[in-house]
Parts: sequence; C-alpha cells; structure tokens
Amino acid sequence: MKNNPEIMIAVARDCIGTPFHHQGRLPHVGLDCIGLAIIALRATGMKITDRTDYGRRPDGTSLVQALLAHGAEQTDTIKAGDILLFRYDGHPQHVALATSPATLIHAFAPAGKVVETSMGDYWRRRLTGIYRF
Repeated sequence: MKNNPEIMIAVARDCIGTPFHHQGRLPHVGLDCIGLAIIALRATGMKITDRTDYGRRPDGTSLVQALLAHGAEQTDTIKAGDILLFRYDGHPQHVALATSPATLIHAFAPAGKVVETSMGDYWRRRLTGIYRF
C-alpha cells in the first residue's frame, strides 16, 4: 500500500502542540516521535503494528526493521510523507515525518511537544535514513 502524504501531513499537523510523552499515542494528550508517525500512517489505512517496549533512546536496528517489515523502502531523496530517521549516540533513534524536502514534523522531547521545523544543518547532520511507503 502506498501512503497518502496529504492525509499523513494533515493528521500530523493537527497534532502540533501536543505535549511530548514517552510512548504516548494520544493526539492532543501526549505523543512521542514514533507515536506521531504511527498515527499519521494509520490515518491512511495502513495496518501498523505498534511497540511500546522501547527506552528513551530506541534501538535503531529495531526502527529500521519495523519500517521494512511494514513495506517501507529506503530512498535517497526526501519527499513529503517520507519517514525520516535521525541518529543520536551513533544509532537511528528519532523519527520524523517530512512535510516537504525542507521541513519536518515530529514529537521532539527538548521542545516538549509536537513541532514543525525546517530541515536545517542540525537535522541534516543526523539524518540516517529516508523511508517511503
């Protein structure tokens, strides 16, 4: 199943301002980065298996395996609706949704909420994978 970027982005943007909550899955109540991606993907009708047994810094291998198991393909260019993986501690541990090649939306713990930001140097240096459904 191919994703519908417009639906994914609209659902994610509706969550802007939702407080960050580790393992959160409730829009307007609390979300983490993985929760926001799951909600956006499920809004397109995709059947996404969820896990909440990860720590504050999830194992990057598990994130990649989950994306591939759900039919995502790795790509080299960013398009709206792509799932982006960012590294911390050398491993992919943060997930965001591309809203354009130059912007992303994510539940970001340091901001304390879901935000939409530009893809500046901070994020480009940490980008480790671009996945498309």
